[in-house]
Amino acid sequence: MSAKYSVNEPSVLGADWYCMYRTEERVEFEKKHFEMAMMNVVRHPNINSTVILRADMLKEWEYDAETGAQLSFKEEKHTVADSEAQVVNEDDLQVRGIETSLDLQLAQKTAMVRRIIPRNPYKDAIINQTCLLLNSRTFTDTSLITYTPHLQEKDQCPFYIPHVKAVGILLHEQRLSVHYVPFTPQDAQEFQDEGERVVRTARRLLQTANKHSTGVKAGYEKKVTHDVVVDKVLFQDRYIALKKKYSKFLVDNWAESTDPKKHVFEDIAIAAFLIELWIKLYGPLFATKMQFRDLGCGNGVLCYLLLQEGISGVGIDARQRKSWKIYPKEVQKKLQEQVIIPSILLRPHPEIKKRAPELYHNGRYFPIKIQDKIAPATVVYSSEDLLKSSSVNVTEFPRDTFIIGNHSDELTCWIPLLGYPFVVIPCCSHGFSGQRARYGVKKSSMKSGNSTYAGLVDRVEALAARVGWDVEREMLRIPSTRNAAIVGTKNSHLDQWPTQEVYDTILEGGGADGWVENTMALAKKTPRGH
Repeated sequence: MSAKYSVNEPSVLGADWYCMYRTEERVEFEKKHFEMAMMNVVRHPNINSTVILRADMLKEWEYDAETGAQLSFKEEKHTVADSEAQVVNEDDLQVRGIETSLDLQLAQKTAMVRRIIPRNPYKDAIINQTCLLLNSRTFTDTSLITYTPHLQEKDQCPFYIPHVKAVGILLHEQRLSVHYVPFTPQDAQEFQDEGERVVRTARRLLQTANKHSTGVKAGYEKKVTHDVVVDKVLFQDRYIALKKKYSKFLVDNWAESTDPKKHVFEDIAIAAFLIELWIKLYGPLFATKMQFRDLGCGNGVLCYLLLQEGISGVGIDARQRKSWKIYPKEVQKKLQEQVIIPSILLRPHPEIKKRAPELYHNGRYFPIKIQDKIAPATVVYSSEDLLKSSSVNVTEFPRDTFIIGNHSDELTCWIPLLGYPFVVIPCCSHGFSGQRARYGVKKSSMKSGNSTYAGLVDRVEALAARVGWDVEREMLRIPSTRNAAIVGTKNSHLDQWPTQEVYDTILEGGGADGWVENTMALAKKTPRGH
């Protein structure tokens, strides 16, 4: 797309408007493609700015552009969740029109009042904005989108919008253009400098409108769908609140060698998702009805967040992390350094247990090779030894336990087989033995990519479904490409766990021989980044 800087040319929208940029060539998409794309951008303003979290649609009208008759009206009630957030003109919900040239005979087709929520509402103000979709009664292929903030002057504008009275994105005579109305004639002086941020923003708006309209024509479909399990607004409001409370402490006191901002904000988002999921499952008093176990808890950030929010639970990892020492003592007590060996590998089969109720272990022995000073040696652990060891966690938890597997690597495929409701966020691909593995991608998932990660996600879903879980998948809003959360909360077989299906699934998955040896070795290795 070739864009022409046109600020000194008259704007077709009228004397109050300045044409900032326009396409030099005719665009290939049609009015219907432009309107579909732009209405999506109106509903998802984060497309235009990473500073924006979302838009809450407050009011919406549909009109017949030819007659002006109102066809429909919708209204949603949204409140600003935090009284400390910056807000400008929150109660101003009146549609703000903007004058345009009579030559175009523009009439409203859609009118919206939306509330823009920034990612950091304590720094950037929340504002209301009118968005209009207008059609021309004289040019059938002409369409205009306008954005008018509910503000009186330039100084009220937050960082994330152009500091102008109105923005117009116009499709007219098969050309796309971006136009501004300044708050005052003096404000228009900065339009003359292409280096000014407000001018650079106009060019970016033109590029976005062209890209998304072209994508609609080409039949573009999103590869992933967010907000399937947990409502977006509830999640984002919870995320903002948690970030305000905990991010500074965690970033300022980070003790690991990894990037604190990635891990801190990722785990804050996961904590927000889990809390809203638990409210959905158990009600507002969920903390009195469940507890969590974070298996492979790594740096402990997620445990810290959940514990600080008053939720009972424990984090377990084969290796203590430096970060554990930065947390309050009551949190440190809930972080346990243990190797994890699922009890199904140590306990007798349920059918044997029925015949010999006194048995509590299966009599197996596990040889572990060690490096002795003199020569390599072998230590043999019995299932009885491991069940009694305080350094081993055998995943036998209270019935009200909810398991979290947050990038838990070797444990990922095990988690649906442990017999507790769970959320697992896969990361690295391993089998039941703890060895690296690669799984194929289902045909139905091919559009999301034929990668090792896509295969692992499909594998975890298939394992969970096979042993009886009703499975849901959520693509989390976290700063990671490995953002699939597999959720299992309902299973009618939990009172008979472990079922024969669990044993068969492990056997058909290559068996678990080597798990004890590999998990013991894991305790001696340098911890991974997470």
